This record gives sequence, structure tokens and C-alpha cells, in this order.
Amino acid sequence: MKRTKVLVYACLSAVALLLLAGCLGPWRYETWDHRLPPEQLARQQFESHKADFFRFATLLRKDQSAKYVGSDGKVDIDGIQGRLVPEYRDLVHKIGAKFVDIREDGSMEFALWGHGGAIMSDSYMGVRYYPKDHSRGPVGWKQTVVASLDAEKLPQEHGSVASGLYVVEIEPEWFIYRFEYQE
Repeated sequence: MKRTKVLVYACLSAVALLLLAGCLGPWRYETWDHRLPPEQLARQQFESHKADFFRFATLLRKDQSAKYVGSDGKVDIDGIQGRLVPEYRDLVHKIGAKFVDIREDGSMEFALWGHGGAIMSDSYMGVRYYPKDHSRGPVGWKQTVVASLDAEKLPQEHGSVASGLYVVEIEPEWFIYRFEYQE
């Protein structure tokens, strides 16, 4: 009888821990501090692979159908159709990008670090190409030029960096960017 009682308590404790983990797990993941690297690391990545970034931007400017390039070199054309481009795959790997977003205004974000998702906040850092001859069409997020991308030096909202696209210029048309979107 005593043995059965201990077994029941052990099982109930295990079930309670699983339920607690199931409830707190998503919250903990959402609030876990996903640290982005220092801005200097992004500068070094750009300087080390400048020719590759320039080549990639040149190719994407010519490829008017590309809207997104994944880490595997697959180009998303319209959310349904896609195609694999081996040269894009090679360039993504050379520069160390997770993905590349090509905006309607002609700007491009080469995401090097970060995380995000449909039901959680987004936080990315990388290199942004913003051509002088960009179109005046839909922009999406307007970039805000700042002196530093350090979290402490950016606008704050509810104890974290406020939603926005923050950039530091590294040379004409090229920026280190930090994108924050708080759910």
C-alpha cells in the first residue's frame, strides 16, 4: 500500500511538471534573451565579404521576380512559386546569411543573425542595401538612422527595444541593420 502511494505521488508530480513545462515553455522561449552580436561583428562580416555582398545585390537587382532567398538558395517569387538558384545558394553561404529579403522599394536585408516567427517577436541583425535610386513604392518599415545599434542606445518600449528598423551607415547605400518587432 505504501509503495503504491509513493508511485501515485511520483506520477502526479511528473504529470504536474510536464503541465508546468508545457505552460511555461512557450512563455520562456518568448522571453528568453536572444542576444544579437555586437555591431562590430556585422561590420567585420561585411568587410570580409564585401565583394560577395556587392555581387549578390547586383544579381538580385536584375532578378525582378525574387522577393526572398532562403539559406538553401531557393527564391520565393510570390509565396507559392519558387526556384532554386545555385549561385544564390553559394553567395548566401559565403556571406553567412540566414536569408535575404528583397523589398518592393529595391532595398535588401541580408539577415546574418536573429530569430522570429509568426506568433513571437522578431529580432534580426545583418547588412542592408538601400540603393540611392530606390523606388517610392511601398516601403514597409522605414529605416531610422542611429549612432549605434546597442540595445541600450535604441528607443525602448516595455523594457525592450521598440519595434523598428534601425540602421548605421557603413558606406553609401550599405548599412548594418537591426530589425525589432515586438508582439
